Amino acid sequence: MNTNLFNGIGLTGMGLALALSACVSTPQPNAALENARIAVQTAEADPNVAKYAALDLETAKNDLAAAEDAQMHHHDAAVDQPAYLAAQNARLAQARASAKADDARVAAGQTERDQIMLAARTREVQNAKMAANAAKMETNAAMAATTEALGQRDQAAEEAARLQAEVDALKAKPTPRGLVMTLGDVLFDTGKAMLNPGAARKLDQLAQFLNEHPDRRVQIDGFTDSVGTDSYNEDLSRRRADAVKAALTMRGIDASRIGTQGYGKAYPVADNNDSGGRQLNRRVEVVIGEDNGSAISPRSGS
Repeated sequence: MNTNLFNGIGLTGMGLALALSACVSTPQPNAALENARIAVQTAEADPNVAKYAALDLETAKNDLAAAEDAQMHHHDAAVDQPAYLAAQNARLAQARASAKADDARVAAGQTERDQIMLAARTREVQNAKMAANAAKMETNAAMAATTEALGQRDQAAEEAARLQAEVDALKAKPTPRGLVMTLGDVLFDTGKAMLNPGAARKLDQLAQFLNEHPDRRVQIDGFTDSVGTDSYNEDLSRRRADAVKAALTMRGIDASRIGTQGYGKAYPVADNNDSGGRQLNRRVEVVIGEDNGSAISPRSGS
């Protein structure tokens, strides 16, 4: 028999064996595992994760290692669960790290802001005292009326006291345009229009007030300091005002009740020549109209 024929058959058999062996030993692609790898790599690249959520990241990496080990040993049924856990723990690490970073940023800015706002709060206290004195005079006048009128005025006084308590909770001050609640730039990242989680409490209070007073309209005005171009400042101030509007509509306030305007560096409340004054000028003012549903007058003056 032909020796070359035997040799050819032998070589062909060895090639088939090697091909089958390669198919058996090469792990097949797994979508859950690929997603887990991407999620873990993304979390590892986030500097906040290493700083604030290292344990969560380590858990995700351990889960990923278990999934890869199962794939390597061709235990396909055992890949999906640790891969899913790896992806979830990686995303959890990023979420926790982001929240803790926001909290740290708000806390750092709050200390400086408290010092800067001390003088402004003194003026707010004086306005509150004036409002309280006015309410007291109205109550004294009601007591001199008839029993029926007294009952009506007592009810009005209770409503006024309740309203004043709500206004105090908002830290709003009366102005000719309406009640004004100021949101400082510490509630935004520098140069950004996205609200930080630290703004949630104030916005929750404001939304509750507006839900309880459905006839009141709202005007949201954004302002910046004098740093940067006029067009940049006007755009940033407008986007910040729109961000507050979006947050209120998400809390159930009808968008038709809310107007927005970006004024850029116009209408400063402090001197732009120092950092403290510039921080006070970087703000969003929420103007709450009267309870009769009337429109809020346009801003005027310096």
